[in-house]
Amino acid sequence: MRKIGLSFVFTFLFILVSAYAYADKVYNTDVVVIGAGAGGMTAGVAALEKGMKVIILEKMPGIGGSGNYMEGTFAVGSDMQIRENIGINPEKQFKTVMNFHHWRIDPDVLNAWLKQTPYTIRWLEQHGIHFEKVTTAFIDGNRTWHMFEGGHGSSLIKAFAQQIKDNGGTILTETPAKQLIIKNGTVVGVIAENADGEKVTVNAKAVIVATGGFPCNKEMIKKYLPYAGYQYAGAAGREGDGIRMMEAAGAKLVNMNVVMQAGLWLQGVSTDQQFHRGAKYVKMIAALNQPYLFTSLQGNRVVDETQSLEYISNAFEGVGGEGFAVFDENTKKLWENTGLIRGYFGVVERMEKIENFDSMLADGIKQGWAFKANSLNELAKMTGMDPEVLKATAANMNKMTEAKYDSQFYKDPKWLRAVDKAPYYALKGSLRMYSTTGGAKVNSNFQVINTNGKAIPGLFAIGQDAGGLYSDSYDMHIAEGTASSWAINGGRLSISYIADNYK
Repeated sequence: MRKIGLSFVFTFLFILVSAYAYADKVYNTDVVVIGAGAGGMTAGVAALEKGMKVIILEKMPGIGGSGNYMEGTFAVGSDMQIRENIGINPEKQFKTVMNFHHWRIDPDVLNAWLKQTPYTIRWLEQHGIHFEKVTTAFIDGNRTWHMFEGGHGSSLIKAFAQQIKDNGGTILTETPAKQLIIKNGTVVGVIAENADGEKVTVNAKAVIVATGGFPCNKEMIKKYLPYAGYQYAGAAGREGDGIRMMEAAGAKLVNMNVVMQAGLWLQGVSTDQQFHRGAKYVKMIAALNQPYLFTSLQGNRVVDETQSLEYISNAFEGVGGEGFAVFDENTKKLWENTGLIRGYFGVVERMEKIENFDSMLADGIKQGWAFKANSLNELAKMTGMDPEVLKATAANMNKMTEAKYDSQFYKDPKWLRAVDKAPYYALKGSLRMYSTTGGAKVNSNFQVINTNGKAIPGLFAIGQDAGGLYSDSYDMHIAEGTASSWAINGGRLSISYIADNYK
């Protein structure tokens, strides 16, 4: 009897302790934000400023996501632009963007957002975020890119994390959201799971989805994007969680085929080895993107090589998403002795020389993204191009260079360059993206719109979970920094609406 009694007591205590250890965690708040990137962190600061309680759920161990990698953000009509006599404002930008997208985006949402961008820059400055300049990465681009101090968005993430902590906000890392809580058609919270496997229930008056799109989700990439091989250059964890949850809640998805295009990158080379100043192969990706001769895998010329990334990306989407930069010994010597004619997005400056080309080339040959041959015929066989096609493409380029006239794509003749001096080289590239940009349709308050055209009560989407800003292409050339601005402004403006309308 005594043994039975002790056994019963221990069993009861085990069950009791287990139940306590794995009990649901329940939070009650005004606003819950899913995702601690630039948009989510902005929403957190804005909510606390409005006197609301806020909880931010982040699936990754660290915060910031791709917000840690943004160099700057977009605005038109800012104080900085006015001081520097940059003649761009919401009205001019509205016309430019709507024409670029052929009126296939929501004009009211665009107009409302553009008008708020200068005030958001001012709001950020009031909250301790410093900007060092307003610039463009293009020779003829619009100066809309407001560069964070040090050229690094991590300054915003760090500052806002501290402000959220100091003002009583809560950030739960390693706590991915699993589903929205919906009652009578209204979104009233989120069910998540923490690192210990415990269910976390957050009851809230409003839910803001800011999970960053789906660039890490291969199944969604295959389903929605025009090139299934798109690789991603950004933070991990962006797997479409928010988009799937919103779709399950009845959201209408728009522009799911659009990405923030990054052009050609060295095929198979990791992001950290080619895309930051001082990276091992950063000058080779700059060489890959010099405006001379881009070919398809078959050897045909693909595009006017001076075009911006979104146009080059579109052209390569049409030929399978992969291709080559082809050049000769004269061009290689130019890069070694004089420097690269075009810089590469701040990580390589114009006229920087490639000092160790041969050693990087040797690495590339071993890794399969670089090729060197004594003839075009040999180069074609190495790369898999059709020898006759490649030779015809090079011959045509040589003819146009001599004539100083591009009869094929009408490129400015100063960028024409012959391919006629052995040995010959090719660098293989494939398309990458910084993010997907399609998501739930939203209105000017960033409320999520359902398939019947109605706002879903309690549900908001910002950043790359909010679709509708781009029709078929990311408009980098005319509006640098819009992806981060869309997220940051979404965080501030959605909170403003919630504060005014949710009691």
